Amino acid sequence: MENKDRVISIECQFGKASAYAYYIDAPKPALIDAGVANSAKEEIEPELLKHGKRIEDIEYILLTHGHVDHLGGAYAAWEKTGKKAKVAIPKEEAELLKNRELHLRDYDNLQGKYLPLDMQEKHKAILMQDIGDSLEPEIELIGGETFDLGDGISLKTVRTPGHSRGQVTFMLEKEQWAFAADAVQMYGGANAKFPNIEEPGLYRESLNYLLHELKPKRLFLGHHFLDKEGSVRDAQLDGEEVQDVLKLSLELEEQLRETAERFYKQGQTENGDVFGLFKSLAKELNYTGNPQIMPSGFLVTMHGYFEELKQANRN
Repeated sequence: MENKDRVISIECQFGKASAYAYYIDAPKPALIDAGVANSAKEEIEPELLKHGKRIEDIEYILLTHGHVDHLGGAYAAWEKTGKKAKVAIPKEEAELLKNRELHLRDYDNLQGKYLPLDMQEKHKAILMQDIGDSLEPEIELIGGETFDLGDGISLKTVRTPGHSRGQVTFMLEKEQWAFAADAVQMYGGANAKFPNIEEPGLYRESLNYLLHELKPKRLFLGHHFLDKEGSVRDAQLDGEEVQDVLKLSLELEEQLRETAERFYKQGQTENGDVFGLFKSLAKELNYTGNPQIMPSGFLVTMHGYFEELKQANRN
């Protein structure tokens, strides 16, 4: 099999958005990420059949992180393998796979508290609809693990946190292809129009590591992201495009960090109306998206920066 045919990209729809899962064709096939609860039935299995592949033959289900649009379909995909596939997820986020209710806690901490109660209830209902049953992972990833898929094909686990606290990238070693999911955000998703960054300091470190150390030749992302001009980019990028989007992501991160620090130092965090403060930030950043969509990259990211600034000032 030629390298270019080794990966099957599967776009999993949920509402007006979508997330990518990737099938690695090898003697021991692997599925990287699994979409939402209905993705295994609606997209993953049908797409594999088009290529003459069977979901039952998947031996590994490898989850880059614990967000609903990437692990929500894990149970259904695992079930379709006859419950035989080995499921792996970053250790820091394993509880989100083991206990679906914990997604509600994370929603409250990162986004919900900034939104009206009726909006919170609507979002939580959607979350529960998109998450499949809880599942005990066989492997909790800490980084450095290698998955031997046979015939000289291997995937190495690389820690790239920031988008979420445990996010990992899977590297197809021989080809130097990186399955980075949401570790690279550019100018945000096509719907949110803003990057979604829970831990900004870690995000910056991970981008620099990808750019200067890993230097992947091909980048497989979890969504379609926007460039500086607002154009939607492909979720699969090659060659110089990879370097370009990593630099672009770092460029925006620096702008966000500088703006957040300036607002924080001006003391506006004491206004009591955090959402109002974030609206002021939005105006300066020329953010014109809807901060009340789910997930709200704008609210999550601004929360992340201000929490880091608060912590830095406590130390």
